[in-house]
Order: sequence, then structure tokens, then C-alpha cells
Amino acid sequence: MRRLVGLSLVGLLLFAGAVAALPHVVEDLPDPLAGVVRLPERLWARLFPPRVSAAARLADLGAPERETVARLRRRLDGLIVWSSNRSGNHELYLLDLREGTVRRLTNNPYVDFGSRFSPDGRRIVFVRSQRAWVSFREMDAWDVYLIDVDGRNERRIAVNGYHPSWTADGRAVVFHRGPRVFRYDLASGRETLIFDGEREVPGLAQAGDFELGPDNRSLAFAFRGPFVGAAVFDLETRALAPLTRVQACQTTWAPDGRSLAWMEIEGHGGTRVMTGRPDGGERRVLMDLPGTLSHEYFPKLSNDGRWLVWGASASGHEHDRADYELFVWEVGAPWDSAVRLTRHPGNDQWPDLWVRARS
Repeated sequence: MRRLVGLSLVGLLLFAGAVAALPHVVEDLPDPLAGVVRLPERLWARLFPPRVSAAARLADLGAPERETVARLRRRLDGLIVWSSNRSGNHELYLLDLREGTVRRLTNNPYVDFGSRFSPDGRRIVFVRSQRAWVSFREMDAWDVYLIDVDGRNERRIAVNGYHPSWTADGRAVVFHRGPRVFRYDLASGRETLIFDGEREVPGLAQAGDFELGPDNRSLAFAFRGPFVGAAVFDLETRALAPLTRVQACQTTWAPDGRSLAWMEIEGHGGTRVMTGRPDGGERRVLMDLPGTLSHEYFPKLSNDGRWLVWGASASGHEHDRADYELFVWEVGAPWDSAVRLTRHPGNDQWPDLWVRARS
């Protein structure tokens, strides 16, 4: 019995060591080998919540982050919302650049993330886990919530929903349950199925990151099926237009609907932010941050289209565990002019930026 216990402990230690070491080498491996190598890290993420030491926990920004805010607010007037476990578990945080203040919007023992501003900047849609710890990869264990930017009127609007976003007019929220996409009308509280992926895309194996375009008919998403990549589906003509045939995720629209941004493998840190037209044309790199923190994820263009926010890590890939830091960049400026907003050993992810209109 002692020998069995000893062997089990050794196996657990070896597994933990592999989880810790593999993120440092996986970006140098070709796909699909990189996916196989990430399996221990992904299994660990499902079983164990990410931890931030008690000494490192903050319910606010640290001194270096406050200095960054002081510089950034001279150039930008708006709100930034994101998810962070800097206070212990993942909560939503709201930064008001005009006031230079940060406050925690949510305070509960479950996981809150995937926050997105309404078009008028008054409300935020997000998802909350149905258990105390759920990895983001478990897409069927979340509910969709709304909250005002002042932290009031929090309410659940959908059960078993994932990856919510807003329609351009702010009257509805779009989310998905597996490959099926729904539109929730805020006035009536009624759900409508707008896309059934298994029926519309033969051979679809996996799909996610659905986001409806400003025209209310163009649905962008990443998937694996007829090919691996991302595409735009026209809800009226039922036509599918590939954006890329490279492994991709996190599709998101520019506010004018003329282009999209998405994550794609390759790049300095193994990933990069791409952009292109909805028909797949004019595909190019939008951001591939130079330097150590170049494993980009969670891209989002501001409501005026002038700014990009995202997260980037130096090593590690799992979105709810790796040490992602947030960046803000004025589109079109040199990449190295991007501003690093967060500096914390916790996990900062899924930012959104809403810019106030100029008076």
C-alpha cells in the first residue's frame, strides 16, 4: 500500500511538473503536436482553480498600474472592463479613465468573465459559472448576466449560455449554447434561435466565439469542421465566407462592420491578432506585439474603432490560468507604442473598451 501511495505521489508530482514546464516550450512546437503537449495543462485547468497568493492579492490597481492609468487618461477618455482573479477569484473590474478610478463590479465566489459593454456604455453583459470553479473550456456550465456600469441591477438573462455580445442597437444580446446561437430581446425577455450550426454547416465538429455583425445578418465565428479556421455566415443568404483557414478563435467585429479581428496561431509568441474583410479579403496582421509578452489573446476593438485592447502572456496558454497582462493600443500607431495596463501575477483577461464621445 505504501508503495502504491508513493508511486501515486511521484506520478502526481511528475504531472504537475509537466504542467509547469510545458507552457515554456509549447510555442516552439508545430501544430497539432502543440495541442497534444497542452493536454496536461488543460486537464489541470479543469480540475484545479488558479490561485493568487494572499500576499499578491489586490482589490484595486497596484502602484505601477496607477501610474500607467495616469499617463493613459491624458490620451483616452473611456471605460475599461475586464475579468481578473487578482483578489482571489475571477471578478469583473471597471476602470474609469476620466476619473482615474478602478472598482470591482462583482463580488461572489463564482467565476465572472467575458464582459462586453452595451453600445451606449451603460450596461455590461458577461457570463458567470454555475459552480465555484469552472474552466473556460467547459462551455456548457455558464449563465449570461447583465449589470449596470455602476454595479447595480445585476440579473441573469439566460441559463446555459456562453460568449455573449450585443446587437448594434443595444436592444438584444446574442449568445450560444454549443453550436446553436440565440438572440435575447431585452424588452420582451424572449429568446430566438438565429443559427443552428450543425444544420447550417455540414461536418461542423466544434464552433464558438459567435458574434453578430452591425448589419444584424452577418455572424462571425471560429470552428473546426469542413476546414479549420474562422468564417462569416450570412443569415439571409445562408452563405459561408471563410475569413481564414488557419487555426483561429475569438472573432470580433469592427464597429463599422467593414472588417473583423480574430486570433490566429503563428506570430512572435505563437499567436497574433489578425484583421480582414468579412468576405475574407485584405487579410493582414493587426497586432503581433514585439518583446516577451507576445502570446496575444482576447482582442476587442473599442466602440469608436480607434483603439484595440487585448491580453498577452510571456508563457502559458490556458486563458483562465496564465499570467495574461492587458494592453491598450491606438490602431495604426507603431506596435511598440502599445501601453501595458496591468502588472500583476494574477490572470487579467477579456478586456473591453468603451470610449466616450468627444464633446
